[in-house]
Amino acid sequence: MMKHIVYIVLLLWSVNIFAQMEPNYGIQFYHGTWKEGIEKAKAENKLIFVDFYTQWCGPCLNMAESVFTLPFIGDFYNTKFVNMKIDAENGEGVELAKRYSVNSYPTYVFVDPASEEVVHRSKSRQSAEQFLATGKSALVPELRSGYLTEEFAKGRDDREFLKNYINYNASIYERENVQKAFDMLMKKGAKLTEPDVWKIFKANITGVNNPYFQEVVQGYDKFVSVLGKDIVDNKLYMETRNASLEELNRLPEFKGKDLNKYLVQINALVRNKEYDKADVLIRRAMADTSINQQDFIEQFRFTVRGSYWDPETPVEWLSRCASYLQYIAYNSDNRQDPYIHQEYAALLERLIRKTPGAEKVFPASIMDKPEVGAKEYSMRPKNLAQKPTRKKK
Repeated sequence: MMKHIVYIVLLLWSVNIFAQMEPNYGIQFYHGTWKEGIEKAKAENKLIFVDFYTQWCGPCLNMAESVFTLPFIGDFYNTKFVNMKIDAENGEGVELAKRYSVNSYPTYVFVDPASEEVVHRSKSRQSAEQFLATGKSALVPELRSGYLTEEFAKGRDDREFLKNYINYNASIYERENVQKAFDMLMKKGAKLTEPDVWKIFKANITGVNNPYFQEVVQGYDKFVSVLGKDIVDNKLYMETRNASLEELNRLPEFKGKDLNKYLVQINALVRNKEYDKADVLIRRAMADTSINQQDFIEQFRFTVRGSYWDPETPVEWLSRCASYLQYIAYNSDNRQDPYIHQEYAALLERLIRKTPGAEKVFPASIMDKPEVGAKEYSMRPKNLAQKPTRKKK
């Protein structure tokens, strides 16, 4: 008996030791009141980082689950800030959201505890790299949102400043500000062939009708010789996904052009409900080994998705869409994307329910909604609330 007791004590001791050794990955949020957070930040001589969120905000949940939990994000934010999560629609969060002019979610606010004034703000879903840059910018006065906005309004236009201004506005999806600053950068003598300028152009200046895209098209050989064919072709490919067939035919022969030509014709045929012609072209594209099939799959799945969510879609076309989704589910290299398989299963279920006589072949568990639990087959997280309906005034 004594041996058993000793064994249990040793086991509990070892579990406790390992628990203490287990690192706390990700951002560690302080859960006290706002006043307590202010006092904590003063005592530690840190800024307060606030994640303003709501319980129905999908991007908020995505950031919480996919970015805030990363070890390198936690290492930086836990060292530099007192971190707080505040529900903008509950408790003291309602007043704080109003005080700090929060009107979209997620909004990230960095506050000086001494004055309780905002020194930097950002928003929206961000990549881990963007979010790390957001935190680093809060610590550098020349990179803070208020400074950048004020200096731009004064007409400041030196190259390094404009690059910083563009990067900040790109991170919060203020595309109009990005375009204005990029125009200023080019007027100051910047060249698209310069690597740092091309990087900004590639990431932020979109569409085929702007003069910069046309400059690349007209000087295609020069750009290829300076930057490399893969780099230039990738930009042309990304920007012409929604171009017309006529526009595509006028462009140089870049890698991905044939794939985009397939997609623009397929989408036009589906929109016009010319399903037989669309099916012929789709199957030709699926068998065409000269195009990047993984890129085709990623783009084509949105065409299929648009069809099976439309309640007016005829059963015959839904049946064809099921075969396309089968191809996508079987051939996608992205094994981490469960939506590919959920979309296929959801369409099969819908197709079965719309097929006359299916109730005689398939069990009631397929034909009817589940008796208990969730009624919809969905990838929507269970802990994501429904967005409240705003009453019209």
